[in-house]
Amino acid sequence: MVSAITLADIAILPNVSARMKAVYQAGLAQGNNPNVFAKLGDCMTENPYFLGPISDGKYDLGAYVGLKPVIDQFAGHPTRGNGWQKDSFATIGLASAGGFNIAAPLDSTWSDPKWCQSGESPLACEYRVSRPSLAIIMFGTNDVNYTDAATYDFYLRAIISETLSRNIVPILNTFPTRPEDPKKSLLLNQIAVRAARDFDIPLVNLNRALEALPDKGVNPDDTTHLSIPLDKRVDIFTPDHLTSGFTMRNLVTLQALQKVLEAVR
Repeated sequence: MVSAITLADIAILPNVSARMKAVYQAGLAQGNNPNVFAKLGDCMTENPYFLGPISDGKYDLGAYVGLKPVIDQFAGHPTRGNGWQKDSFATIGLASAGGFNIAAPLDSTWSDPKWCQSGESPLACEYRVSRPSLAIIMFGTNDVNYTDAATYDFYLRAIISETLSRNIVPILNTFPTRPEDPKKSLLLNQIAVRAARDFDIPLVNLNRALEALPDKGVNPDDTTHLSIPLDKRVDIFTPDHLTSGFTMRNLVTLQALQKVLEAVR
C-alpha cells in the first residue's frame, strides 16, 4: 500500500537496475540519441530556470566539479532537426507546459502543430522529434488540485509504459509539496514512488531534496513554481544559492543524470 511509503526514507538520487542498461542500449541500437534527454512536466519543468542556464556555459559547479562530464555529454547537441539549435538543457520539451496535469502529455489536443503530426500526443511527438535516450519526468503540482489518486496512477503508468516501449530510460521525480494541500501532495508522491518500484525505473526524490530549504523550495508567492536566488543564478552550486528550489533541482537533476549514465553505459 502506498500509505506505507515514507518519502523521508527514499534516497534522493536513484538506484539504477541492470534492466535500465538493457533498455538504454536497446534504445541506442534503434537510433535514440545519447546526447539528448527529454523533459516532461508542468510549469516547474517548462520554466527556463530548470536547467536552461546550464546551456550558456557560465555555471559555477562549486564543490560539484565532478558533474562537468555529464554537462558535456548533452551541452551543445541540438535536440531536434529543421534548424533547431538548442540543446537538452535549453529546450522546452514538447510534452512540457504550464498547466499540464498528468493526462495532458497523452492528449493530442495539446500537441504543437509546428512539430507534431495530426492526432499525435505531445509525448509521442517529443519522442519522435527528439529521439532522446533519457526522459526526466515530473508531474503532480497541478494534479494536487484537479486529479484524483486513481487517475494520477493510471496516467503516470501510461507515460512510463510508453517511454519504456521506445527504449527510453525514464527518470521519474517526486514533486514539491504544495503548501495548500500537503496530504494530497504526499499521496500522489507515494503513488509515484510505487510506480517507480513496480516498473524498476530510476526515481529522483526531489521532494526530500527540497525539504530542508526555506518554504521547502517553493516560491511562496506562486506555489506552482520553485524559488530562485535573488541574483537569479540557478546555475551556481554554492551553499547560499542552493537554498533556492530551482538551484537545488538543477543540482539534483545533474547528479541523477550522472548516476544513470554511469550505470547504463
